[in-house]
Amino acid sequence: MTLVTPMPYALIEHRRYLAGFTLVELMITVLVLSILLGLAVPAFRSFLQNDQQWVQQNNLVLSLNTARSEAIKNDLPGGVQVCSSTDGATCTGTPWEQGWIVLPSVNVFGVGAPKPIQTVGALPTGTTLRATPNNTTLSFLSNGALTPAAAVAFKMCDVRGAAFARYLQVTPMGRVVAAQTVGQDLNNVALTCP
Repeated sequence: MTLVTPMPYALIEHRRYLAGFTLVELMITVLVLSILLGLAVPAFRSFLQNDQQWVQQNNLVLSLNTARSEAIKNDLPGGVQVCSSTDGATCTGTPWEQGWIVLPSVNVFGVGAPKPIQTVGALPTGTTLRATPNNTTLSFLSNGALTPAAAVAFKMCDVRGAAFARYLQVTPMGRVVAAQTVGQDLNNVALTCP
């Protein structure tokens, strides 16, 4: 005759624990997950929009600094210009948000027509980039200064409005200065968007 020994109570509880989730546990998990996603998704979207706008502003700063340094380095008599361009090859006089190029006055790579040193494509839909005074070309001379010698301000806005607008200015000496506070100019005056 074989004796059957009863299973210890702890072993029975352990097997029941390994059996899976209860419906209540599953519903609580889904509820907590939905609350966390509800909080995280808008914050992540705002993070992506801020990052995208920061990259766009840095592209403009890079283009302006590239034009200035190329004008100084190559001592070009006509200088180097940054101008709005839709085709990426010539200055087209279109709004800045449609793209821009850095174009020397002469071909620094050899003979023939000047070729762009840098090309930046159109900004995302809903983004505006305006220059004040309203010009579509900036020219840097071989001494690094702007011609004509007047400050030019750029204001970049996206679909979120003026509170998230970015501002930068090119001084008559060709120095590029960006506002530290989003939504304000260099004098801490609130920006407006078109």
